[in-house]
Amino acid sequence: MSGPVTQLRVGDESFLVASMIERCPRIMMLRELVRNALEAAATAPEGQRLVRLSAVPVDGVPKLAIWNSGRGMDAAELFRMCDIASSIRKEHRLDQNFGMGAKVASLPSNRHGLRYRSCHDGRVHEVLLGYRDGVYGRLCRQGPDGWAEVVEVTAAALADGRDTADDWTEVVLFGNASGQDTLRDPYGGAPSMPAHWLAEELSYRFFRIGDGVELLLEEQGRRFEPLAERVSRHYSRHASVSLPDGVRLHYVYDAPLPDAPGGSVAGRGALHPLHGACGLVYKDELYDVHRWHDWLHVAPVFGIPFGARSITVLIELPDGFEVVPDGYRQFLRYAGDRQDEVSCRHFAPAVHRNRPDWLRTLIDEQAPSSRVSARVYDELDRLMRDLKVPRRRRAVPDAVRDAPAAEEATGDGIASGPAEEVAAPDPADGFDAEPVPEILILREPHDVAARGVEERAARYYPETHQLFLNGLYPAVAEMEQSLLGEFAWAPDQERVRAQALLLSEQSMAARVGRMLVFALSKQGRWQEHEIAGACSVQALSLAADDFGQSLPAARTSLQEAVAAR
Repeated sequence: MSGPVTQLRVGDESFLVASMIERCPRIMMLRELVRNALEAAATAPEGQRLVRLSAVPVDGVPKLAIWNSGRGMDAAELFRMCDIASSIRKEHRLDQNFGMGAKVASLPSNRHGLRYRSCHDGRVHEVLLGYRDGVYGRLCRQGPDGWAEVVEVTAAALADGRDTADDWTEVVLFGNASGQDTLRDPYGGAPSMPAHWLAEELSYRFFRIGDGVELLLEEQGRRFEPLAERVSRHYSRHASVSLPDGVRLHYVYDAPLPDAPGGSVAGRGALHPLHGACGLVYKDELYDVHRWHDWLHVAPVFGIPFGARSITVLIELPDGFEVVPDGYRQFLRYAGDRQDEVSCRHFAPAVHRNRPDWLRTLIDEQAPSSRVSARVYDELDRLMRDLKVPRRRRAVPDAVRDAPAAEEATGDGIASGPAEEVAAPDPADGFDAEPVPEILILREPHDVAARGVEERAARYYPETHQLFLNGLYPAVAEMEQSLLGEFAWAPDQERVRAQALLLSEQSMAARVGRMLVFALSKQGRWQEHEIAGACSVQALSLAADDFGQSLPAARTSLQEAVAAR
């Protein structure tokens, strides 16, 4: 049974408004302002749909302005627009851009002022939002009829060079101080932004800009091209794979320029190219973006252990996918009961399985030679079986790791679907033991940095069962020097140095590998977080440090190598 419902009210409205504003991530400001401008510009006639980002001088200080064509607002609409959760000609839905975000995201960084001007039917009205005396709101100003929150400024707009023949809307960011240059320092140093921040933030947020709208960055004198437009024209290779649930996987390769260190094919003439990144695309916007060192660190989980600097992976969710943006549109949530945050890593197995053949080849070409001996692998395999380490179920089974990828699409086409998972063969001895992880030795500083193992010995990726060893770790050099000191008498020192380095690396691989095997053997007896701790970079590094136990065997092997000459 149910009776009449009394609507809940807000007991402390000023606290609620301030709380919503001050909890909003500042970095969402540009997204909210530009998204509103794009949607408004889409209401203009074809060929006149325009958004401009430029500098507007206010008392001699450059301020960032976002201007758009399209249906403007009259005085009453401009007044209503300022309220939280207000919507002018928009539908209130959680999965739509319903008009709350721009003000909420912008006011924490624009307490001095956020100026809205809108032209409708030849008249321009203005409202100024800000923070005064502990309150966020419309700033009252003296007008011809006394104090007002919305004032007509048609004459001022004409004096500033604005045309009133067609409708438009403009928002200007005054920042938190009158002397703040919001074009170059939008957050007053907290956080500080690079010189190219506008192009960078746009590139990592807007995958497509539809409806025939053009976005201009006037300071650069350039039209902004989103990644979806640039891929086919500027990047070296790309392919897309369509999965049964409607998700599309985009693989993009940006070849480096051999004559320009740090440069790339797509980077020539670009406002801000995406050299390597991973992100979710939903309704033409990017979420959960991994870039720079963050992407290099997690890329092995996606089947890209090497070359990630030049590879971008985008996971595009269909419009009907069961997700909703969070209140500030910083990330996506699943629409189910728990509403967990949607992560790129949730799709890593599919990305791994469906890598195009040409991408696999590129990755293999950039992979270093592991140089881990068969003897080390054999010893670790015996230890796995002696300890009865059972094979774990992984999203990317070992038998699939080198299986052919799904049929590749050329250009911007769609492939036929994901590769089939292949069952692991039955073991001869009846026990399905965990296989030895793939062991890769990193010898280049940039590869070591990418795996996040500077001053660490190793990192294990359980998702792909790969163990990356830092060949530059001090324990390797210390053991090598110890062996060189003992064999300084040998006539062929070049051979001694080569063998000493090889033995030092192999012994570290054996020590770290044994530590990992013992950690994995605790399955079913230890908690998952305890096993993760035993497999951590710290634990594996401690195992690598104890090279004294490996010296006798290495000494014998080196003696045999010297005698063989």
